[in-house]
Amino acid sequence: MNCPFKCLSAVYLRTFMKNNMNDNNNFFLNIRFQDSYLCIILICFFYLMIFSPAFCFAQNKKSPLPDLKVKLVPWPAEIKINKTVMYPDKYIKFKSTGNSKQIRPIINTFSKDLLNKGFTPAKKFFTVRPLLIILILSDKDTVHGEEGYRLSVSDNRIKITAHKAKGLFWGTRTVLQLLSNGPEHPVNHLEITDKPVLKYRGLMIDVARKFHSMNFHLKMIKKLASYKINIYHIHFSDDQSYTLPSKLFPALPTPERYYTRNEISELVKTAEKYYVTIVPEIDIPGHAKMLIKKIPELRCSYYSKKSSELCIGKNKTYSILQELLNEVMEMIPGPYFHIGADEVKLSNYLKCSVCKSKTREHGFKKTASLYHNFINKMNKIVKSNNRHMLVWEGFYPKRKPYVDKDVIVLPFDIKFYNRMPEDYIKAGYSIINASWAPLYIADKIYMTTPEIIAKWNHNLFGEGYSPTPYRYWKKVKPTSQIIGAQMCSWSNEEKAQSGLLFGTGPGFHNYGRPGPRLPIVAERTWTGSKTRAKDILERTGAAYW
Repeated sequence: MNCPFKCLSAVYLRTFMKNNMNDNNNFFLNIRFQDSYLCIILICFFYLMIFSPAFCFAQNKKSPLPDLKVKLVPWPAEIKINKTVMYPDKYIKFKSTGNSKQIRPIINTFSKDLLNKGFTPAKKFFTVRPLLIILILSDKDTVHGEEGYRLSVSDNRIKITAHKAKGLFWGTRTVLQLLSNGPEHPVNHLEITDKPVLKYRGLMIDVARKFHSMNFHLKMIKKLASYKINIYHIHFSDDQSYTLPSKLFPALPTPERYYTRNEISELVKTAEKYYVTIVPEIDIPGHAKMLIKKIPELRCSYYSKKSSELCIGKNKTYSILQELLNEVMEMIPGPYFHIGADEVKLSNYLKCSVCKSKTREHGFKKTASLYHNFINKMNKIVKSNNRHMLVWEGFYPKRKPYVDKDVIVLPFDIKFYNRMPEDYIKAGYSIINASWAPLYIADKIYMTTPEIIAKWNHNLFGEGYSPTPYRYWKKVKPTSQIIGAQMCSWSNEEKAQSGLLFGTGPGFHNYGRPGPRLPIVAERTWTGSKTRAKDILERTGAAYW
């Protein structure tokens, strides 16, 4: 709490002294009798303002608070918590050092977030000592890479130092958690040195089966950033709908189930502000029923309304997909693009005369090789846009032609056609853990409880569902080829997401039980296995089920 009366009393006393001094500077001999009492009162009042807590609440208390608990999620890599505390003032002031073009947008976003917690910019003429927040970008601090940062909380001051803007931003997310109770609530003096164990920390939302509003996505981006989740994978297309706008193929977007270009632009801008990467997915060559329906040229020679696979034998298919994928990547910039490529019924291609002819033309013995060839052609398109291509598991890591080694694989079903995560690792691929257990939230039964997720780490790939989530688990040896992990929310309505992912909001009988699943995954992908399951469950507010 500030005490402006200190300054006012001091100013009044100086003015009084100045007005009562004569030319000989003999102050006490020239005070009028009636003013002497006033002088004494002012001196006593000034003394009390400085030294007496009864008149002015001390801004920074150093009394120990043993019951005060720091509940950061994810938990920092290193943290030293002191027993002394500060009481943050309502008024804040920013100071920065380094590249202003990078720091200024962070301060703008940070200040708006702080306003929502009851803080406000300091006013010089009113505030004696505002909460000072210092942001420093330093080329010298290279130890913690692009996402690491250092943070310290001391008397009325918070300092964040990072090598890159991304790390500086993650530091502000930690501060927001520390200040979550608002002004005047105690915050421990502490020191943090932090960086993630995985560079890819994601959430996938399926909007093709259950459409979600753009307002949902904008809120989700901010929520993800609060837990330092840096990837937002959106499943934009499937058999049920195609949800992106298209100038090249205007009939393609599903009526009343697609986003406008302005909405996509807003999505991209919000993600950039919060350092969240949007990963768009157009699911091909399987799960493509809507694409085939709206663009008939993509059909195989053998066509059924039940067919979900687009033709991978036609040259026309590749020219259409090149235009379509380029259009999507132009709308949604970023380092990654996902083409799905999973659950393809290769037997359907045996019914297509064009696909069989193309298989023979390439000298392939099986249509699986034509499928591999398709993936490589898509990778060429994606790489021409300076991106890394992602696919779900599905191709055969030992079959020729080999799928390009720079394709990133997301294994989800560790018993799928006897292909294991280790098979992709041994073949030289980077992978992202997206296994059913415990990372799937789908169809009510395909989800695990928070206490099970708390025992998981990114080297564990599970197959199973509630109430038997440990039906089959595979532990992979630690390797740098596992670059991340991702929770996947499939076919869930917008209204259920908050409860299923964060444990907030109501539960619904046709969905799984609410719980803070994603915050726990956020900690396991940022901090690794350093924290205990019991500890993380307590900090996220999860109960033992």
